[in-house]
Amino acid sequence: MDTGILYRDKYRIKRKLGEGGSSVVLMGIDERKGRAVTIKQIKRDAYGTGEISLMMEDEAGMLTELDHPAIPRLIEAYDDAFVLEYVPGNSLEKYVKHKGFLKEKEAVALGLELLDIMSYLHLGKRPVVYRDLKPSNIIVRPDGHLSLIDFGAARYYESGADSDTQNLGTGGFAAPEQYGNLGQTDPRTDIYCFGRTLLQIMGGKCSPELMMIIEKCTRPDREERFNDCNEIMDALRKYPKYVRRNTLLRNAKYTCVAATLAMALSLGLTHYETFISYAAIDAQMRVPAVKERLGRAGIRIREILAERYGDDIDWLQKPEEEGK
Repeated sequence: MDTGILYRDKYRIKRKLGEGGSSVVLMGIDERKGRAVTIKQIKRDAYGTGEISLMMEDEAGMLTELDHPAIPRLIEAYDDAFVLEYVPGNSLEKYVKHKGFLKEKEAVALGLELLDIMSYLHLGKRPVVYRDLKPSNIIVRPDGHLSLIDFGAARYYESGADSDTQNLGTGGFAAPEQYGNLGQTDPRTDIYCFGRTLLQIMGGKCSPELMMIIEKCTRPDREERFNDCNEIMDALRKYPKYVRRNTLLRNAKYTCVAATLAMALSLGLTHYETFISYAAIDAQMRVPAVKERLGRAGIRIREILAERYGDDIDWLQKPEEEGK
């Protein structure tokens, strides 16, 4: 759909919001109600006609059942596209590119909000596994809060199912089980994607205490990850206490080391002053004795020379007179 056209005699296309391998996302205006909308159109050359219908039915049906302020509401569905409530703002991916990697405190605050959305999906009557959690699918709204968009990869968790119908996900964020042969995906799959997302928006830099939480989220074996989003939220709320405690312990350790060094230097300076005092006294006592021994040695040398040469040797110490 081109900019400016009237789609379905109702929605005026304003601009393209994004494009993926299977769909194009556009921003439009509902001219009848005067409101902004998002139109997601499936590419006909990406799938067969039957597959498009099935995908549309699955995603539209799921969005109809979801009711959360952070998830865009479905307005209308067609055979190759559906219309959603428009969410203003930028993707978290663009937000980070513009602002730079997030500080730990801000990243954790956004992470807690994101976990609340994921928990809603996982704990519904029909649990939903989102499967494609990444910064480009998270919108930071003008008020600073988040919305989750693009449910194209989402599926219902079916208790007792052996595997997913389709293996979907994004490299770098997808959990090992999303590549097939490890059973169906479940809420712990989204926990893996969450850990990868949190790490990326901070540029991989965070406190050791937060890294321990992320590491548990992203363990290859899902049995070793957090069981649910509530466990992660509890860990994220508690971990600052451990950061402060460990920081105090580290500071105390450094303070102790510094005090020990200061004491050693202090003792060293004290002994240094004592040493200098002893050396000065020793010099006062020894120098006269040394001078006396040198004087005696000089006399003896003169006696030996006199005995050997038989003459007075005073001339050896006098300059030679001119002309001689």
